[in-house]
Amino acid sequence: MTRRSFGLISIILVLVIGFGALIAVPAVRADTPAPVTAADKAATDAKLAALKALGQQVREAAKAVQEKIKAAKAAGKDLSTFKASIATALKGGRHMRIDFKRMQRPQLTEAERVQLKAIETSVRDLKKQLKAKIDAKAPQTQIDALKALLKVKIAEREALVKAFRARARAQFLVRLDNLIAGATRELGVLNGLLATLP
Repeated sequence: MTRRSFGLISIILVLVIGFGALIAVPAVRADTPAPVTAADKAATDAKLAALKALGQQVREAAKAVQEKIKAAKAAGKDLSTFKASIATALKGGRHMRIDFKRMQRPQLTEAERVQLKAIETSVRDLKKQLKAKIDAKAPQTQIDALKALLKVKIAEREALVKAFRARARAQFLVRLDNLIAGATRELGVLNGLLATLP
């Protein structure tokens, strides 16, 4: 139980280090910055700070439980009635890791990947056509028409990227809230176990 509970703090450290990667949407151009306001960053930083604090509390509670169990065993006390409580604490630790693994999964759905790939292909094709028209000294009306169409497609692509990033960030924040809730539950279980152990 204790090793798994101690593992929580390393999960939190990885989460903090990997935060930048988690809010980025896969398959989106690297030169497109993610729009994050100062208020958004402050809110996220507060959540991460809360999660770190909870992780520290969980680690301390797990250590206290370990010490109390060792002392009880050394004193020959029967701990069989606490098996269910210990199992619950273990389940809570596993739940935390599952949530973290889910946060690491790619943020784009398959449909979104297909949609973004299609519009990226369309933009590339239009750029090639525009270059060919310019090189061939085509009439200005044809060049202007392609430029206008390219501008529309680029705007459409940027709107998609913005929407996908916003959804991915919202999803990340929801999962972060869930992880905080899970850490709070884990802490409650450990403190309850600590209070009832002989």
